Amino acid sequence: MEKFNDIRPYRNEEFKAAFNQLIQEEEFVSVLKYFFHEKYTLHLEKLQDVKTIDEFQVLLIKPILQGIINSTITDLSFTGAENLSAGQPCLFISNHRDIVMDPSLIDLGLHFNNIPTVEIAIGDNLLVKPWIETFVKINKSFIVRRSLSGRDLLNSSVLLSEYIRHSIVDRSSYLWIAQREGRAKDGNDRTQESLLRMLGLSGNSKDLRKALTPLNISPVSISYEYDPCDGLKALELRTKATGKPFVKSPQDDLKNMITGIGGKKGKVNFHFSEPINELIQQSPETDNKKQSAAIAKMIDNVIFSNYTLYDTHKLAYNLLSETNTFEIAESTAFGIKNYFIQQLNNVGLSENELHFILIQYANPVINHLGIKQKNTTK
Repeated sequence: MEKFNDIRPYRNEEFKAAFNQLIQEEEFVSVLKYFFHEKYTLHLEKLQDVKTIDEFQVLLIKPILQGIINSTITDLSFTGAENLSAGQPCLFISNHRDIVMDPSLIDLGLHFNNIPTVEIAIGDNLLVKPWIETFVKINKSFIVRRSLSGRDLLNSSVLLSEYIRHSIVDRSSYLWIAQREGRAKDGNDRTQESLLRMLGLSGNSKDLRKALTPLNISPVSISYEYDPCDGLKALELRTKATGKPFVKSPQDDLKNMITGIGGKKGKVNFHFSEPINELIQQSPETDNKKQSAAIAKMIDNVIFSNYTLYDTHKLAYNLLSETNTFEIAESTAFGIKNYFIQQLNNVGLSENELHFILIQYANPVINHLGIKQKNTTK
């Protein structure tokens, strides 16, 4: 539909023209050279024959992603595959750790399970160069306009809501959106109620439970053993803690993207949970605002309960709580703590600011244990 042209991804019939525009960009060609070395010309030739976005993703995105995995991830796992269905388009809502890798790895998990790859929600603040917008729109991304206010913001929210609903209900597409605007810098993953209200704007009912049901919301829990951007996040947390505003520039966003892609991640798990329509319908809340709070909590609880907790998380929890809740080998603990300190040093902080990196890894443990305790006391 023409009304969505400003935000929607490119379609198959638009691929050729968009790609021909993209390969005129020197920086994009440099990316191809970086990942494919002397074989990049061969890939360019193959891409000239591509006719669909899915072919483009398999031919270009998949091998690039596999190269990143080989160099930065020691073990990648996808769990909950039994909750995926090729005949049930849905809106995946996940916690958000990394700008590029989160949706990219979700796509890979879906691809491995013969599920169509997702259309990806991406904030316009990340489109730091014109060719990047062309590239992400070729790669099934739709744009979230964040630099608006007042009436323009409301109109943009309505359009975004309508596009998401249209894509799932009318086009049978799978979509992904993070549970909040931006990454949770402190690891305390909470779904923004405003996100749910935005999604409900295009519904046929003022009852948010009924408005959200056609979107078939499916939570995804993302767990990284090591977050390559943990030092950068600690710097932001420390700056805010001193009362100073932290104003991120386009160059900062680019640095976070590059660091997240190329940095050490260790073990990584993505857990796909079943759709929560049944849970949503069981909510007793009738007031719209209370409904959004209740549904946000449902999503959070599902995400919390399906975290994979690695030794980095467990040690951070032990250090922050000053307990020995989790048993960790002394040599392992020593190595992890040294890693935390090195990450702080890399951004100009010291061991005195250790707290700002510990909370990033400890909060998932706190939230997970809270759900576990709640379930055992029922």
